[in-house]
Amino acid sequence: MSDMRPRLVLITGASSGIGLGLARAYAAKGWSIALLARNPKRLERALLECRHLATDNNQSFETYEVDVADAASAYGHQQQVEARQGVPDLLLLSAGIVQSIPFMEQSDEEFDAILTTNLLGCRRLAKAWLPQMVERGSGQICFVSSLAGLIAPYGYSGYSASKFALLGMAGALKQEVHALGIRVSVLCPPEVDTPMVAQERTYISPVARLLKDLGGTLQVDAVTRATLKGLEKKRFLIIPGVQAKLTYHFARLCPGLFDWAMQRIVDWAGKRHIRQQKVG
Repeated sequence: MSDMRPRLVLITGASSGIGLGLARAYAAKGWSIALLARNPKRLERALLECRHLATDNNQSFETYEVDVADAASAYGHQQQVEARQGVPDLLLLSAGIVQSIPFMEQSDEEFDAILTTNLLGCRRLAKAWLPQMVERGSGQICFVSSLAGLIAPYGYSGYSASKFALLGMAGALKQEVHALGIRVSVLCPPEVDTPMVAQERTYISPVARLLKDLGGTLQVDAVTRATLKGLEKKRFLIIPGVQAKLTYHFARLCPGLFDWAMQRIVDWAGKRHIRQQKVG
């Protein structure tokens, strides 16, 4: 066992999905973990899982009931964490919500909610901890965006807006803090098999479903492995999955052809759905 204080990772959305997968992985690597989420019961289960994977007696595991959509909650956790565990070496900002709602059907309240959680929530956590990281002269921040933050998909105008904005914010922040010893990354996975996505499948449109299938669906473990590898190499953009990488590079290198192909697929899928409804 090591006598040195383990490094500390703070993870939002740590009670399920990608956040929990990353918490488990860092617990097994010997890190201390600050687990942040809204649901205290799920947080407690996540805490037990992490403790079971611990490899060093000096590791600390603490839970904090935090709603990143609430400014007071998002900023208020900082003093608690610092007093109990210290300043994180790594922020993994995974808390987020997904909405597959067509533009004309999405209310202003729904649009505001997704921007508040996915964009402002991440900004608040980063802003809460950056002064301490800058004072120390080191640290890493990883924002969890999405393939939908690189390529705008049908049926996700609100979600895609929040994830594109997150990528832009992270890119600017990366340049601002690089000379201060802080490294910034953005994780952009395709669809991941999580409880949130499973719930989305109960109402997603057939057209949106087809387009998501083109990017591929990954298991949490695959995303976790890609994230750890990308962070170790201090990559800015981390895209897990072969299909997702190919889709991104196709869109980036051949934007006109990609847009034409995507529109043809959307039009074909929409017409097929209409025909199936008539037959049904």
